[in-house]
Amino acid sequence: MKGFVLVVCLAAVVCALPAPAASDLGLNVGSDGSYTVSIGGKTWLRSADTFVTVNGKTLVANADLKMKSSKPISGEDVGGSYTGTDIEWDTGSGSFHTAFRLYQSHIVFAQLFPDALNNTNISDGDGVQSSFPSFHIESNGVDRGVATFKGDMCGGGSGVTSYPPKEEKFIGNGISGSGPLVLFTKDLNTSTVLSSYSNFMSHSQAVNNNVLSYGVMGKVTSIPANYVLETVLVLSSGVNQAMEEWGDLLLKVYGKDRDGYKNDYAMNYLGYSTDNGAYYYYQTEPNKNYEDTLIDVYNYAKAQGIPYRYILLDSWWYFKGKHDGVTTWDPMPDVFPHGLEYLYNVTGWSQQLHNRYWSADNTYAKQNGGQYDFIIQGEKGVPTEQRFWDDLMLAKKKTGMFMYEQDWLDVEFDDVPVLQTSATLARQWMLQMGEAARRNGVTFQACMSHPRHIMQMIECPAMTNARASGDYHPGNSQWYVGMSSLFAWATGIAPSKDNYWSTPVQPGTHYGPNTKEPYNRLQAAVITLTTGPVAPSDMVGGSDAALIMRSCAKDGMLLQPDRPATECDAFYLNQAFGSGVNGHVWTTYSDLASLRTSYVLAVLVDNTYNLTAVELGYSSSQQLLVFEANSTKTVHAFGNGHALSIQPCKEYDFQLYTAVPVLSTGWALLGESDKWVSVSSRRFFNLASTKDSVFVSLRGSVGESVEVNFADSAMKVYSVTCTFSQTGEVTAMATSDGSSKCFDI
Repeated sequence: MKGFVLVVCLAAVVCALPAPAASDLGLNVGSDGSYTVSIGGKTWLRSADTFVTVNGKTLVANADLKMKSSKPISGEDVGGSYTGTDIEWDTGSGSFHTAFRLYQSHIVFAQLFPDALNNTNISDGDGVQSSFPSFHIESNGVDRGVATFKGDMCGGGSGVTSYPPKEEKFIGNGISGSGPLVLFTKDLNTSTVLSSYSNFMSHSQAVNNNVLSYGVMGKVTSIPANYVLETVLVLSSGVNQAMEEWGDLLLKVYGKDRDGYKNDYAMNYLGYSTDNGAYYYYQTEPNKNYEDTLIDVYNYAKAQGIPYRYILLDSWWYFKGKHDGVTTWDPMPDVFPHGLEYLYNVTGWSQQLHNRYWSADNTYAKQNGGQYDFIIQGEKGVPTEQRFWDDLMLAKKKTGMFMYEQDWLDVEFDDVPVLQTSATLARQWMLQMGEAARRNGVTFQACMSHPRHIMQMIECPAMTNARASGDYHPGNSQWYVGMSSLFAWATGIAPSKDNYWSTPVQPGTHYGPNTKEPYNRLQAAVITLTTGPVAPSDMVGGSDAALIMRSCAKDGMLLQPDRPATECDAFYLNQAFGSGVNGHVWTTYSDLASLRTSYVLAVLVDNTYNLTAVELGYSSSQQLLVFEANSTKTVHAFGNGHALSIQPCKEYDFQLYTAVPVLSTGWALLGESDKWVSVSSRRFFNLASTKDSVFVSLRGSVGESVEVNFADSAMKVYSVTCTFSQTGEVTAMATSDGSSKCFDI
């Protein structure tokens, strides 16, 4: 096999590093309230109708919605200094304002409701009952592409095409489609990102009659006084850079740390999964309960040297009622006879605990004799008080929980009507879960989320990660997270790829005798490159320990990049214009002081693609060395006139190369050849060199041995093996005379 592509560089990591945006962002507001967005003096977007629904009637600007006043505004907020315009409209039942705030590189469009409005809903739940901004879907004489982040599982239905698209509904629409939208030029010099900016759970985008509209989702029955709904347009370049800068703005406004998720236990240590696709998903060992089965997994893993540090317990352990909703979120006695705390005490594994939607007959609701306020509608319910979530999470933290997983978010949102008819309840629901997690010192994973759930997580520091792939099943293609990972990263959370089997065949599975995982290496590589949880799901006796250990250190510490691997910009160019790379080439990086190690994954590539160092952000004269994952001691020149030829490949023969910058002394750090991420910032620090020697420090656990590889200016590889003592830190040194040594720090 050819492996996948792993590249080390000194610059920002995208496959095409675009220049800054061509010119200033412009906004022109007409006397009638119409408007155009321009870039470099050229029209980028042209407004369509502004409207609002009141008392069952949709009022359109300059028809039955009359302008009362228009005045200039200016000020400064977290986003910077701005100027703009505030327009007041007369609805006949209260005031409605539309406001433009123009900043240096972004525009905020605000709908303001000083007065409460009633009977605001429309018949189309995927539509919007108010519209501002709205834009004609047209070319405006600019050759552009569009990337639309839509669908469940952190944008699992995302796509790219030319703009305007042949089918208008290609653009995300309605309840499950309202995610960020990127427009980009063919030269990648100019891009914009459009998205919700506040009240994320009730904010929708709708596409109809070649018009893109932003507003309050269609089923909301009333708008409370002083309600504000905002949309943002961010000017940038490229696609990766545009999404990251868009995310930077949102994270700054809401005070969330982009790297905060990296403190989550699951983003630091190897876990074991029993999620869908796992061998022990609704299946135990013969004649054993789950408690005994999982203790056997623990003992087997310990014997094999697989350092699992936590376990994901999926939906099979708690009580369910109507339509498989949760009645009581406690372990069933036939599953865990001694309880969750016993499992924690025996294994030492912290627990990621799965939950789903609440059944109408749950034991917590006051309607059923419980202690907490719920709204019950049909077969499901939603809790409405903070105390419930605080108590729920505290109880499970005491028995070993470190992460709460809320699955079936889309089903609860879609099937409990009040979450869509209220302008505020869905946001309250999400904020209460996030606040309970924060108060109890646990983290939160979202699963089966609409894009609006991902956006809402920006307001919740304890919400650290979200499923970015579909459910795993051995042999399926749920490894594909190249676009969803970008959405996650931009919003300050880790993308979570579901579990995987580390060996192709695991006998006795309830998925059937023909079940097979032919791409176990690809699964292992991708899950490592996400920066999210890494959790295999093998049967007892069915693990490839060496493959699993390519993701982590001896103590289970994950060796991952600093950013999730995402599709490079050349992918977006191909999908929109037919240029670039016809296939999946993902990039990421890890930083070692001022040095940046980049990782590039190539899979399902249909054309030969000559990757240049300039595309990765290097200068044309930068010298690098490159090696392939299956021949790590053979290095080749890259950069300074040498390209890396990515060959057509499928899933089995995916390609992995590492390209490392040559230091001024001629040395290069190749890192750990037996890890997917050879120069992880968790492992290495303090790289230095002279003409005759090279040094690097590294961290590890007592008794762990690590082989560190260097290369000299003649591309000769030097290997140094270090074993950690009680200090947990060593320095590896190689010299040009062939000697090498390690010493404790």
